[in-house]
Amino acid sequence: VRPAELERPDESQGQTGTEELLESLDPLPFDHGGGTIDIEAFTGVGIHGGELLEYNDLQDEYHEYQDEYNEIWGNNNTDCFRQGQNPRKRQLRRNDNIMYSVSVEPLKAMGVPGPLCELVANMLDIADGRLMGEDAYRDISDVRDDLQLMLDKLSIYLYDQDMGSLSTAGLLFGDTLFGREAELSTIIDAYRRSALGESESVTISGASGTGKSLLAVEAGKYVISSGGIILSGKFDQLQQGKPFSALASAFNQYCGILLQNCELAPSKQKLAHQINHVLGREAHHLAKLIPNLASMLGLESNSIIHDEGCTNAQKRLQYLLCRFVEVISSTFAAPVTLFLDDLQWADSASIAAVSQLLCSSGSSLNQKQFFFLGCHREGIIDSAHPVWELVCNAERCDISFSSLKLDCMGEETLNAMVSETLCILPRLTRTLSNIIYRKTKGNPLFVSQLMPSLSKKGLLFPSLNRRRWEWDIDKITSQKLPDDVALFLTNSIVDLPSDVKTSIFHFSCFGASLEIAFVKTLEIALDMRGLCDNLDLAVDEGLLEKTDNQLRFSHDRIQEAAYNTLPADERCLFHHVCGMALASYSTSESDDNILLAAVNQINLGGPSSIQDTSQSFTIAAVNLKAGQKAMVMSDFGAAYSYFNHGVSFLQEGHWQEHYDLSLRLFELAAKCALAIGDLANSKLHSEQVMKEARSFEDALNVMYISTCALAYSSGLPDSIQKSIEILRMLDIDLQESRSTE
Repeated sequence: VRPAELERPDESQGQTGTEELLESLDPLPFDHGGGTIDIEAFTGVGIHGGELLEYNDLQDEYHEYQDEYNEIWGNNNTDCFRQGQNPRKRQLRRNDNIMYSVSVEPLKAMGVPGPLCELVANMLDIADGRLMGEDAYRDISDVRDDLQLMLDKLSIYLYDQDMGSLSTAGLLFGDTLFGREAELSTIIDAYRRSALGESESVTISGASGTGKSLLAVEAGKYVISSGGIILSGKFDQLQQGKPFSALASAFNQYCGILLQNCELAPSKQKLAHQINHVLGREAHHLAKLIPNLASMLGLESNSIIHDEGCTNAQKRLQYLLCRFVEVISSTFAAPVTLFLDDLQWADSASIAAVSQLLCSSGSSLNQKQFFFLGCHREGIIDSAHPVWELVCNAERCDISFSSLKLDCMGEETLNAMVSETLCILPRLTRTLSNIIYRKTKGNPLFVSQLMPSLSKKGLLFPSLNRRRWEWDIDKITSQKLPDDVALFLTNSIVDLPSDVKTSIFHFSCFGASLEIAFVKTLEIALDMRGLCDNLDLAVDEGLLEKTDNQLRFSHDRIQEAAYNTLPADERCLFHHVCGMALASYSTSESDDNILLAAVNQINLGGPSSIQDTSQSFTIAAVNLKAGQKAMVMSDFGAAYSYFNHGVSFLQEGHWQEHYDLSLRLFELAAKCALAIGDLANSKLHSEQVMKEARSFEDALNVMYISTCALAYSSGLPDSIQKSIEILRMLDIDLQESRSTE
């Protein structure tokens, strides 16, 4: 049992004797050239001119403290550690072959923290100029560096670790950023300039697992601490069909925080008042996209304006988002930062809205109370990607667009990461970090997954005697690991219990994150008993993270690894079965989110997954419904995708057997294709309707779409002529109308 004096001091109780002693050494009164550290007050060891005192002198001083220790704790304790039962003992051999036992127990009895006792022992690990242990100091500058680290980072390097907690919880990684100081400074400087009125934005690129998101989160902490407002969202490869997924999530999450926090009620009321004052009834269009905004404004779903009009609807939404940002910024007198992660999966409509936010010439935004920060993987953004257009538009609007590229960590940075994670001085972790570097090539994600794996295998373990982490360097060196982090993650998931592995796969089919309420819906709708419990086990394994209302993969590469545990054809079949079950469940719940999730799953499965052809028309119908929902939210790109998928599920003879469904799908597909500027597909769908329409009235809508397409493609005379012809078919003669007037 450790004496009470050896427990970690309570920082709330003020300065401890140990801290006072350490502060007396700061600034450290020596350099490489010599000097003296007076630590005799608690060790009896003097260091002069950069060399240790004669060992006999050290022994004499040590025995004085040993006698004092005997008076306090009794001779039995001394006998015990002389007999080798103490946890920290050094055996040193002199030239005359006499063995000496050196213990730091007297220091611990005086309340000196364990790491500092270790430091003293390492200083004593030398006799007659020979190093007697692998942890022994080789240079006085190393002593200085270690003492300085203890002063600078007390909680990491000075205080004893809670070994009981480490033994039960295992090795845990934090969210500390290592080796990105220059990049973080660049982002913060750009944010400061934007807050002062300049036009600024930053994108972060790099290979998967290099810490792009963590760097952005760290920058977000500065934004919040400096009084700014941050809105954050994440694009998802498997949720691309969901209208404005990341952008809507960013604004919806911010409004949700205002709604849920009682202390922010005055801020919520103030913002709602300003939105009603500035946007009026136009706020209804934003409320369709941002459900929590509807709750904030007190709008009922049946009172929100719904329409399918495509004319300038997307531009209207972009304008309203700009005004919304202006209102947020002006209401709270703070700059607004929008952070969007995984831009490589971004949809065109969302990026067009971001471009408008950046290039807006509105009065408030003209003073640049808006800053954009984005992350994407390297090698994916090309000239055909929407983000490329964003960069080009920013340049045309005279906006400074900074691009940061992150590489893997160097050996020194990785050693700092290992050192702080294990709470062991960098000097002592270098051999371990060198091996980890060779196996991971410095990829932060790989490191953060490998070290807990070594801990679970017992190769990296807490030592109760030394009260610190230790490792089996030979066995770690002999470990055979894949070169790629994705393969390592896949192997880690494969080794899990089958029910947990299955649950993680099911979760991965819906993307990188899900609301916990939706996970519970999946458990019921898909009859997946134990889904929530199994995912909780995945949280314990560090594969998932759980917040108050959301479950998400710890990293998107883990999600990809889980998703790829099954072959592509089996994944498609699961998507189809899952989507059909959710579609059936959504009819009873009348939940649009469940409907959209169901249709996305069905479309990921594709027509080849259908085993009963009678399901084809049901699937086409739910795609029609999902597309109409997307049109309501002014996301005509997503709407066109739904209608186009619906067409792909139609079977041969559909015009005869399901005429109304076919007519509506082709008509709306032509309309949305026109809205997103895809004139070629708009023409194809229009021609199909003109060919199969059973009446003039059935073809009238696509006739109008065709005339608009002609006008948009610089064929205004042809558009006018065609319009006149259509009016004549409606018995409206423009020349006769003029003569009557």
